[in-house]
Amino acid sequence: MSTHDPKIIEPVEFIKVIGIVGGLGPHAHIEFERRLLSAAAQRLGRPPTDQDYPQWVVSSIPGTPDRTLALLGQAPSPVPHLVRSVERLAAAGADFAVIACNTAHAFLHEVRPRSPIPILDMIEATVARIVATTETPTTVGLLATTGTCRARVYHDRIEHAPGLRLLTPLDLPDGEDLQRRLVMTPIYGPIEGGRHVGGGIKAGICTPAIQAALGEAVERLAEAGARLVICGCTEIPLGLGRDEWAGTPLLDPMEVAAQRAVALATGADAD
Repeated sequence: MSTHDPKIIEPVEFIKVIGIVGGLGPHAHIEFERRLLSAAAQRLGRPPTDQDYPQWVVSSIPGTPDRTLALLGQAPSPVPHLVRSVERLAAAGADFAVIACNTAHAFLHEVRPRSPIPILDMIEATVARIVATTETPTTVGLLATTGTCRARVYHDRIEHAPGLRLLTPLDLPDGEDLQRRLVMTPIYGPIEGGRHVGGGIKAGICTPAIQAALGEAVERLAEAGARLVICGCTEIPLGLGRDEWAGTPLLDPMEVAAQRAVALATGADAD
């Protein structure tokens, strides 16, 4: 008998299948999948095996109308496409869904009643993480699309949490210009004829100039009192590429949602 037989390791038991609503934009759900792998490995306390990861299925519909434009009244509602995605996921065996887009959560109250499976709320999970880990009172910065800010996707949750105050570039002097130049253009690309023409992070482009613009936005919020900054668009962590900027911690809602999803898939307490 060989003296080098590998030790038998019992894999983690996952009892639920994760469903990912993707294509919002087309690169974001791929990053979310990477975070699922990382979250599953971090729970183990040992090197993972192939069998230590949860099952998931993805529905990617890149043709979903732009969520920010829809909130600004410049595009159709994305709700039918989001509902179609969760129906696909349920049919494929998913037990619950995660929407890999911050801005799409502005429509969650319309999608949930039409969904055949539960939908994890990324915004709720993120705010709960802040409440659990942050000393108050404190100011929380937010980098997000103009649609997310205008729809108060994070504002209403943060402002109802004791001791928390929310700050966005729109709240700063020359806020509209800062939001356009330091947030929207890095995400969507430059503006021509009053509309973004592509070329930003949503197109898979992450240049040093894009990183510098987003970094400047973090610095502006920190100078105005933010103690941490939420990367409240799924493309922003891709552009910044780190978990802090100039000493200011960055919180990635995709990472928080991935950790919650892995916990739910094991049947464990999500927190």
